[in-house]
Amino acid sequence: MEAPLRWSMGVEHGTTRTIVELHTDAGLVGLGETYGGASTAARFRSAEPFFIGYDPLEVSRIVKNFEVFRTTSEQSALTIELRYVAAAIEMACWDIIGKIQNKRVCDLWGGADSELVPFIAYLFYRYESLNKKKGGENGPEAICDQYEDHVRRFGFTGLKLKTGVLHPAIERATIKRLRETFGSQIEQLRVDPNQVWSTATAINELKRLAEYDIEYCEDPTYNLEGMSRIRATVPVPLATNMAVLNFDQVAPMLRMRALDTILVDPYFWGGITQCKKLAAVAETFGFSLAIHSDRELGIGMTASLHLWATTPSLCHKYDSHYAFQEDDIITKPLQWHKGSVALPTGPGLGVEIDSEKLEKYHRLYLEKGDEIEFFDFKRPGWIPHVPIW
Repeated sequence: MEAPLRWSMGVEHGTTRTIVELHTDAGLVGLGETYGGASTAARFRSAEPFFIGYDPLEVSRIVKNFEVFRTTSEQSALTIELRYVAAAIEMACWDIIGKIQNKRVCDLWGGADSELVPFIAYLFYRYESLNKKKGGENGPEAICDQYEDHVRRFGFTGLKLKTGVLHPAIERATIKRLRETFGSQIEQLRVDPNQVWSTATAINELKRLAEYDIEYCEDPTYNLEGMSRIRATVPVPLATNMAVLNFDQVAPMLRMRALDTILVDPYFWGGITQCKKLAAVAETFGFSLAIHSDRELGIGMTASLHLWATTPSLCHKYDSHYAFQEDDIITKPLQWHKGSVALPTGPGLGVEIDSEKLEKYHRLYLEKGDEIEFFDFKRPGWIPHVPIW
């Protein structure tokens, strides 16, 4: 990251991802990406019976092999990491299938509704970078400057602000300043406290924030019961990427009328196929989807572009950390034009690995280890808890 990103539970300095190259006996190589470092990578060995020896064209069978790990009764670290493995293997299989048929992944999924995927800015309060040339945003004026910079560089016409970091009054003043400064130029305005507001704080804050035309508030508090009470009380729509991570959590969400939007994450949900299944449920029951971003690199980001472009339920613009990331491991890093990213034109995912960059960052991982985001180096001894405010 060009400067440390602050969020309610800690600080993000960079990202740790596992990159997969899936080789076939015909000499084709499929690319995949997923969360995590050494512990995730170790799970690929234990999961080999689920995919080694299969034809990549049998991707549905491979997905079914992993589905045993989808029940909420088994939310162990092993289960979660095997979902991460499933996501990467399935992604690589689709890349291979596209290369076999000389088609883009989006075309394998029925064709793209649009060749451009629209984005909004994802704004953060930040600590200063080591060279003090970037970051340091800690209030309304600095966040407005950050957004103005992203509008100029990338063409965004909306934003999400990571909240739950500073006192709610400061964050409310930031939203007010953004709306007063940029007015209708901000077509979408989202806030994301990452579950650290109490139910009472969330109700009070969202009543005040409603006048600034909030598209949705993501994870205002930490369970469905609390969000149900908030949604019944305030006019701001609610979204989650933390409270609903399994299909058997969708029914309680609907019965409790707790949420309007789920931010689908291909890794948390165990792959693109599971995301497509969720999209069908969303269409049936009338809630919408957005894509969750958590510092993915170009392979995973591109897979999500193909997903967005072929899934009508994904009707919210993409917000992403990518604008803050200083480098990538693909040969042609993604670029914005007027706030959108064009779908790749090559077969499969349409991206290639820069082998020198991959080796460079592998060496860095061996030196530094996993990037852990649940700490704050500026606050020694601080332990995040819920709720904070």
